Amino acid sequence: MTFFTEIEVDADFRPLEVEVELWEVGGTKTYSCARPVFYDALDAVLLVYDMSNMKSYHGLVAWLFELCSLVRPPSLKYWDAGGGSGGQPDMDLELGDSRSSEQGILGGRCPVLFVANKCDLQDQQQRENFARNKPRPIPPERPPLVDRLLGGGTGDAFLQPYRRSTAEQQLLEKLCDFVQQGQHTEACCRDGQLHFDFLLWKDFVRRVHKAKQLDPKGGP
Repeated sequence: MTFFTEIEVDADFRPLEVEVELWEVGGTKTYSCARPVFYDALDAVLLVYDMSNMKSYHGLVAWLFELCSLVRPPSLKYWDAGGGSGGQPDMDLELGDSRSSEQGILGGRCPVLFVANKCDLQDQQQRENFARNKPRPIPPERPPLVDRLLGGGTGDAFLQPYRRSTAEQQLLEKLCDFVQQGQHTEACCRDGQLHFDFLLWKDFVRRVHKAKQLDPKGGP
């Protein structure tokens, strides 16, 4: 689903109308194979989690890991596009670069905003404890089932346990730190004392616009 809106932000000491295009991707396993086609050339990332469900908070790491590692569509990852070259795609194909996605997110060229939703389902003490002692996220133990069947692990995917490379494990650790220290705003699903922080949202859009101006090619 796609949303369009315009937001006025302050850029270079003058008001500027910025057109924002939001792409909502499905979080269910049904769409896990199709999601990576939307990950190439991102300008920013907005992730929403449920404050009343800590599993949702820990899941932020899995989403960021997917963004950093699955830029290429699965059809190019598992299909021999090299004309019998043993799974090596042709070099002239325009493929996404997962390394540049990782660098863009962790380096700030692709700003990330975490939106804490359903805050009204927690009492004030719980919210204050979470803000003061934000827990370190727990990375997922196993990838989605479809990934395991299509190549997670070595040998028979049904029998072999999933093994992460050293680089993947290091990336997960960096993403856990990123989530724990990352910028976020709070929002309520109902009309309560807490409301979405529009000032923070406008500042986020301003930073996205500035990052895109510094990188004319766009994307992370």
